[in-house]
Amino acid sequence: MARPKRNNKQILQNALNEIEDVNAHEMRELMKMEYKIKCKFKSKKQKELSDTIKNNRITFVTGAPGTGKTFVSLKTGLELLKDQESVIGSMLLTTPIIEVSPKSIGALPGDLEMKINHYFEHFYDNMNKIVDRKVVGFLRGSGTVNDRIVNFIRGATFGELDDTGEPVGTFCILDEAQNLTKMELKTYISRLGEGSKMVILGDIEQCDIRLPNGEMNALEDAVERFRGMDNIGLIEFTEDDIVRDPFLIEIMKRYRD
Repeated sequence: MARPKRNNKQILQNALNEIEDVNAHEMRELMKMEYKIKCKFKSKKQKELSDTIKNNRITFVTGAPGTGKTFVSLKTGLELLKDQESVIGSMLLTTPIIEVSPKSIGALPGDLEMKINHYFEHFYDNMNKIVDRKVVGFLRGSGTVNDRIVNFIRGATFGELDDTGEPVGTFCILDEAQNLTKMELKTYISRLGEGSKMVILGDIEQCDIRLPNGEMNALEDAVERFRGMDNIGLIEFTEDDIVRDPFLIEIMKRYRD
């Protein structure tokens, strides 16, 4: 039995009704869900990552910085949100709250939202390069795109059912997964709901948490634990896949050496 198409226009119209003080003409344009993806893949490996995400429920992505792991994941998620045939109806951005340096910068000012906003800036900076800023603002304002720190996901289910009982999936991106313990990542993955997808990414070599001698971080463990399992994708980038700046390729190789 064919799955009924999601009525994206109606979903967005309902969200619009909850937003005040917006420009009506601009919002009507965004309602069409015909926003333009402004970027293209920079390498065959990036295209392979996007295809792997679309063809699997969970995709693990490892590799050097500058390879486009987060960028391609966001681009793929926005494409699925736009696709009328897709069951993906929302996007959730998640990351652990871990400082790079063991020297703490201390308590940040403001309420909880202000304290954690810094950890999500890279997501939205990348999204602004993929689609128009107005689209990003609308998706966030309508609740279609949300962010949440890993600490606050216990008890949640990523995805929901619509009024007809059909699944409306959530496209989940977990960045910096190397900074989780195995139990924390297990808790995160167990939140996966029907129709939802997860992209779990990071750089195994840039772990900022202390682990007992010989214990693998969560991402390293998951790559080995789920390798070869059905509906699990795995993409491993190397320094040769860096697209941010060719100079960075040699820099990262020197660190490895």
